[in-house]
Formats: sequence, structure tokens, C-alpha cells
Amino acid sequence: MHARRMLRFGWLRFRSRWSIPTLLARAAERRVISVVAAVNGRLAILTIGLFAWLTDLPLVFPALGPTAFLLFSAPFSPAAAPRSVIVGHGAALAIGWTTWQLVCQWSGATGGLVGSGWLVGSATLALGVTALALVWLACPHPPACASALIVALGGIMHGTEVLLMGLAVLCVTVQATAINRAACLAVPLWSPRSRSDSA
Repeated sequence: MHARRMLRFGWLRFRSRWSIPTLLARAAERRVISVVAAVNGRLAILTIGLFAWLTDLPLVFPALGPTAFLLFSAPFSPAAAPRSVIVGHGAALAIGWTTWQLVCQWSGATGGLVGSGWLVGSATLALGVTALALVWLACPHPPACASALIVALGGIMHGTEVLLMGLAVLCVTVQATAINRAACLAVPLWSPRSRSDSA
């Protein structure tokens, strides 16, 4: 019981000294945000990377970088809300995969080998439909467009890998939300805050 109380006290003391609001009161905003984004973004990708290495699963992909950056550098922006990140990437991955499958069917390609003209068409169609979906679904998360392109260009060959990419996005988002909350930032748990909520 005493050890538990000491742990709780230590955690509260650490949090009071190193929470983001406390750091912002002691140092310039640009310095605090740059360090927070660098340290926490690296930690988020490191966690996924270690899991990918241990399981030999393709969980790390380029769009995770800008996603982690947004989650830590602009945590209150609509683009960094968990709903925007998860639904945005989910829609983009589904659109990219569907587009790639259609292009493979139309081109008669075997083994995912299509000509460069087909690749341009696949990327163009996937990006256009993804942009439309992100606006229509009110999930303004720009890195999701990169997810659509990776899949639409044939960078991912199996549907299970697309699902694993979605799982990686979910893990990074949950981890970022937990870290931001632990640092005393009242970031949204799902939908972005409306202007009336933040006023």
C-alpha cells in the first residue's frame, strides 16, 4: 500500500513538472512543441517498429511519420483527432486497395505487374477518390492520402497487409492520445472539438 502511494505521488510530481502546460509556462512554445513532437513521434514509431521487428509484420510505412508528427505537434487540430486519423486512413487504405484491384483486373496483369500508365491511372484515381472521401467524411487527415498512394501503386500486395497497416495506425493513434493525455493535454478521445467547445 505504501509503495503504491509512493508510486502515485512520484507520478503526480513528475506530471506536474513535465506536463506540456508547465513546460509552455517555462519555455518558448516553438521549443516545447518541437521537442515534444520529436521525442514522442520517435517513441510512437519506435514502439510500432519494435513490434514489427519482433513479429516480422509490415507495420511501419511512410504515412505513419506525418501522422505521428501531426498527433504531437498539433494535437488539437481537426486533422489530429483520433476520428480523423483512424477513419481517414481506413478510408484511404480501402480506396487504394480497391483501386489497385480494379487496375489489375482491367489491365489483365498477373502477379501485380502493371505498366507505368496503369500505375499513373491507379494513383490518380485513388488520390482523387480519397480526397473526396476525406472531405465528405469530415476526416481532414492529409497523411491518409499517402496511405492510399502506397496501396494504389502496388506497394502492398496482400489484403492482410492492408489490415495490418490499419492496425498500425490505430496503435499509433491510441499511443499518441494516451501520451498527450498523460502530459495534461485534454485532446479529444474521438471527434475533433467544435469551435464552441474550445471557446
